[in-house]
Amino acid sequence: MKRLSTFIVLLLITVAAMKPANGFSCVEAKLSLLTCLPFLTSSQNSPSSACCNAVSNVRASAPTKPELREACQCLTAAVGEFPNLDKDRAIQLPKLCNVDVGFPLTKDIDCNKISL
Repeated sequence: MKRLSTFIVLLLITVAAMKPANGFSCVEAKLSLLTCLPFLTSSQNSPSSACCNAVSNVRASAPTKPELREACQCLTAAVGEFPNLDKDRAIQLPKLCNVDVGFPLTKDIDCNKISL
């Protein structure tokens, strides 16, 4: 248990060190969206409030067009990394959380064509 706690603390320190002063952080976005996995893998019927807060925070961290493109590239790649992810739920997630992320969460989108 002590090793796990140490690992988590080191992971959080690493993430904090990697976060830019302003702007989007792919690592931080992926970590925060881990709270959505139960919904995205069909273990929960609806996204939790923690998940929706994470979706909202990720969107808020990408206010400019370049950051939004970076968020799109990061999250669409992340969708492809989880083979048991329900792709329909990934697409529905922002709407269920009442957050307009600016692009659908699917690996089949051209992130260069999104707009603010």
